Amino acid sequence: MLEGLIKQAVDEVFDRLSKMQSVKQLFMVDGFSLLRMGAIGERARTGQPLSEPYGSTRRFLDFNELMFLPVQLSRFPLDNHQSVKTAVTIGKRAERPLRLATPIMITGMAFGSALSKKAKIALAKASTLANTATNSGESGFMPEEREAAANYIVQWNRGRWSNRKEDLPKVDAVEIQVGQGAEGSLGNRVKAENIREDFRTHLGLQPGQDAVRPARFRHIDDPSQFKAMVDELREASGGAPIGLKFAASRIEEDCEVAIQAGVDFITIDGAQGGSGGGREVTINNTGVPLVYAIPRAHRYLQERGVRDQIDLLVTGGLRDAGDFLKAMALGADAVYIGESALLAMVFHQLEKMPPGTNPAQLFLYTGEYRDELDVDAGAQAVANFIKASTTEMQLLAQTLGKDDLQQVNSDDMAALSREIAEITGVQLAYVPQEVRTPPVPAFR
Repeated sequence: MLEGLIKQAVDEVFDRLSKMQSVKQLFMVDGFSLLRMGAIGERARTGQPLSEPYGSTRRFLDFNELMFLPVQLSRFPLDNHQSVKTAVTIGKRAERPLRLATPIMITGMAFGSALSKKAKIALAKASTLANTATNSGESGFMPEEREAAANYIVQWNRGRWSNRKEDLPKVDAVEIQVGQGAEGSLGNRVKAENIREDFRTHLGLQPGQDAVRPARFRHIDDPSQFKAMVDELREASGGAPIGLKFAASRIEEDCEVAIQAGVDFITIDGAQGGSGGGREVTINNTGVPLVYAIPRAHRYLQERGVRDQIDLLVTGGLRDAGDFLKAMALGADAVYIGESALLAMVFHQLEKMPPGTNPAQLFLYTGEYRDELDVDAGAQAVANFIKASTTEMQLLAQTLGKDDLQQVNSDDMAALSREIAEITGVQLAYVPQEVRTPPVPAFR
């Protein structure tokens, strides 16, 4: 009887397995997820490419497989009373170098095509409170933002949105934007029906006119012409640092163009970089993650003999102090934050919205609750995040025995996998290190 029951159970299992094709859910299929299913449904509903805030939903290789190596016996850590320098200078050769108290800056996020005016002013105020810099984003110079920011970097953008040479003496650095991590080099068009009066006035548009950003600078027909642009902006700004920002892609080729152009700094935006409303297809399928890009850019600048002349700024998917200092250890001079700053800004204001509402509704230009944002409270929250993160970077440097964040390098880390070691040049954690001091007879 038992044998019969077992046979019946086995037969039922095989019968269910044979029918699995008709009963299993799509999310059980390899490569599918609820997010991907939702994206398919949204495209089916609208017939349009999908846009989304924030960065990629893919899980890229990142800084989590790198660990710092505290010093203890062979070398000594810093004591609690010993300070760690955090200052950084962008554009050391420029007539007006940009000097900051921390290497953590607020990245370019545009008014209108991404953020509300209140959000932009809050970020500018935060940069002043934290003694760092904020970036205009592709919407260009905004007087209210300039007034609120002690250190203001303006993007010279492909749409020439609010780009006027007469404003350049008022800025602290100019970043020529030719691409970004979330969109690569795609152009952009903001429909007139999505442009309110404040954004229309800012861009100098007529009613009913779309805001258009082409894929490239229309007057640049050859990479060699970027040098003339850099020289022109340097003169117009009165010697402010001039840089080129591009998506992490053909890194060595793009760095070479920047070198030939005579820039003071390079900004690389990794594949994890977000956007106020980037296309999902480019967010998830273009570019190179920062952990791959930083060592390549750093090595190339070294090989070309210009590493001490050109500063390397990085952005795209950096979340906390560990990420920030690991990026610097791999070769970056300073880092930009975006998503972390936005979340810090609104985290303690989420009760202003119904439970479960996306936090972006508080800071996006199109956000339903954008008018509810408390500018001063948000500014203080972002400044607190930057200050706390800077202190955490100092704590890491202390345990590494370094009294300056700029001294931390790849020798201060270990890689947890062969892949990350090969990518970054960082030593493998499971490979014995060479003893740097001569061995002495063991105690008996």
